Amino acid sequence: MIRKVVLSVLGFVLVSGVILLAATVPARWQIQHINPQLPDWTALDAALHQPGGPLSLAYINTASQATTLGELGHPAIVIDWPDGRRFLIDTGMPPAEAQAFGEPMELLGAGPTRTFGAVDVQLGNAVQSVKGIAFTHLHSDHTAGLPGICVAQSQAATVYQAPLQQKELNYTTEIGLAALDDAVCPRAVLGEDVIMPVPGFPGLLAVSLGGHTPGSTLYAVRVAGKTWIFSGDITNDLRSLQEDIPKPWWYSTLVVPENVGRTAELRAWLKNLDAQPEVTVLPAHDVVAMAAAGLRGFDE
Repeated sequence: MIRKVVLSVLGFVLVSGVILLAATVPARWQIQHINPQLPDWTALDAALHQPGGPLSLAYINTASQATTLGELGHPAIVIDWPDGRRFLIDTGMPPAEAQAFGEPMELLGAGPTRTFGAVDVQLGNAVQSVKGIAFTHLHSDHTAGLPGICVAQSQAATVYQAPLQQKELNYTTEIGLAALDDAVCPRAVLGEDVIMPVPGFPGLLAVSLGGHTPGSTLYAVRVAGKTWIFSGDITNDLRSLQEDIPKPWWYSTLVVPENVGRTAELRAWLKNLDAQPEVTVLPAHDVVAMAAAGLRGFDE
C-alpha cells in the first residue's frame, strides 16, 4: 500500500514537472534568441559625459525578506536633477503585493516579508517631482508600485521602455506589464541604438541585456564623476556577480526561463564594468550592497 502511494506521488510530481517544462518551451526558445549587442566601457563612458546631468540619487526600499541566499529587497532608485525633476528606476511593491509575493518563498525557507510602504507613500509630496520612470524588467515585484505613483500625481510621469522590453514579452513579464496597463502614466519607447539615452534626462542611459527576461534593461547614470549601473535581476546579489555564481538551475529552468549562457556572459561583462575606477554595479534586489556602496536612503 505504501509503495503504491509513493509511486502515485512520484508519478504526479513527474507529470507535473513535464507539464511545467512544456509550458516554458516557447519562453525558453524566445529568450535563447535575444542577445543584443553590449557596449564596451569606453563607449559607455563617453555617452555618460553630458552637461546638465543628475545631482544625486537614493533608494527607497518597499519591502525586504531574509532568504537562504541573502536579504532580498524590493527598492526603487530615485535620481535627482538640478532643476528639481526626478526619475525612478523600478517601483517596488505596495505592502499587500509584497506580502503575497513573499509567501511562496517562505515555503522554501525564507523569513517573513517586512514592508515599508509603497513608493508613492514614501515619496510624499516629492512624488509630484517624478517626471520619468523606467524598469529594469517587467516582473511584478518591479512594476507593482507604478499605478499608485501615477494616481498620486497631478501630472503623470512618462514611462520609458527599451524597444525589446516593449515588444518582447513572455508569460512572466505579461504579469508585470499589467501594472503599466493599469497605470494612467503615458509611455514612450527609446531609440534602437545599443546605448539609449533617455530623452530629457541628460546623463541617464539604457542598454538592452536579455538573459533574465526578453526585455531586461540596464540603466547607467553618472553623479559627481561616479558612475552607477543598475543591472536588474541578471544576478540577485552583488556577490554572485563578483564571484560568477549562477542562479539555481531550478530557478532558471522552471521559475523564470533564462538564457543561462547569456546571463553568464552578462556576469562577466558587468564584473568588468564594476572593476573600472569610480564605477559601481548594483543588482536590483541587493539593498545591502546599495547601502555599503554609499547609496543613501531617500529622505524628502
